[in-house]
Amino acid sequence: MINNMARSLSVARPLDLKEFNPLWKLPDRVAPHIASEAIVEHLVDGDSVIKAGSQSSEITFLMQGEVEFVQQDGKRAIYTANSERCAYPLSVRIPHQYDITARGAITILKLERDIVLSISKLPDDSSEMQPGRIELKESGGPEAKLYWELFEATKSGKLQLPSMPSIATRIAKVVNNADTDSNDIARVIQADPTIAARLISVVNSAAYRGRSKINSLPDAITRLGHNVTHNLVISFALHTLFHSSFKALNNKLRSTWQHSCYVAPVCHELGRITPGMSPDRALLIGLVHNIGTLPIINASRGYPELTDNPQLLDQTINNLRHEIGAMVLRKWGFENDFVQAALHADDWMRDPQEKPDYTDLLLIARLHSYVGSPRMDQLPRLDLLPAYHKLALGRLTPRHSLAILQHAKAEIRDLRQLLSNT
Repeated sequence: MINNMARSLSVARPLDLKEFNPLWKLPDRVAPHIASEAIVEHLVDGDSVIKAGSQSSEITFLMQGEVEFVQQDGKRAIYTANSERCAYPLSVRIPHQYDITARGAITILKLERDIVLSISKLPDDSSEMQPGRIELKESGGPEAKLYWELFEATKSGKLQLPSMPSIATRIAKVVNNADTDSNDIARVIQADPTIAARLISVVNSAAYRGRSKINSLPDAITRLGHNVTHNLVISFALHTLFHSSFKALNNKLRSTWQHSCYVAPVCHELGRITPGMSPDRALLIGLVHNIGTLPIINASRGYPELTDNPQLLDQTINNLRHEIGAMVLRKWGFENDFVQAALHADDWMRDPQEKPDYTDLLLIARLHSYVGSPRMDQLPRLDLLPAYHKLALGRLTPRHSLAILQHAKAEIRDLRQLLSNT
């Protein structure tokens, strides 16, 4: 933690942070939290601010007054608060290269180094992370050809979008009938013994089980409720779409499904602890947010340059999957919550309203899925996301937030196994 020393201290304000680069990048909703992590120190003439050769754990900004820099060769320079130089940290590189000393009374702001470095990775403009910004670096390459093929097919209504699995369509009709009971729904589900068995398993899992074990499908449906049953049937049926006769593409589809199966149970748990959210709806949103990958991979079979180049295929998918996913979900009749989640699944700084929504749950779950992976080095800290501060987790530290998910690991593990067991 920051070393406060025996100096006069005060509390930082969110507006104080906005004066400095890169702290000005902070979203308004996040700035108060980061300000609470900062320390404001008041120093007098001659006080040492930074010592050459030291390796402090914090980064320092000059808020008021003047400081003197002394290099190891004796060269000196004086900088004043609000100057162009002091819009940036006084020193970032460690060990520090300068002795920095107060000239008269000064005020400095200190933040932990890892916080500042993570803030520096945030986009300069929130639009940089908005979906729909297609950047085709090779205008004549296979990615551009595929994009324009899909674009023209979309405009003409000829884009080949995947169809909803038939059992999901049938179950929707039955559930939407006001006269339907659990036995009616069970008769439809029994046409697919695999899904029927999974419903029995899920109702007895850590996430859903009651006092007694359930062995019959109608009893399972009664305990779960019709809407939860409907969402779970769709969830279990979706995996049938993530297969291809092309081995390389099949591997990509399976890895996409496995990732969704990792994200969805975390969405379920976040939905459970967030007031006003439906856990089973959150689960399904976690599963379908990547559905746009399907038609892109299917279309890529006509482009060997893509199928033979996994990196280029990934780039194409990342550029197109949000809009294409929204098209698929609209075709399937999914509500706007699902469409928005597909569109904004990578929009980390998204903050359209005061209340949390399902896309907020998805963003936190997706970020959680990358913890411990190399991808996390390119992504913001959990507590820099506006979504985090809108959820119940935002009242805690990131460490405690992750501990809540760890506490629910049995429920998450059971759901993950049930979803990914194809």
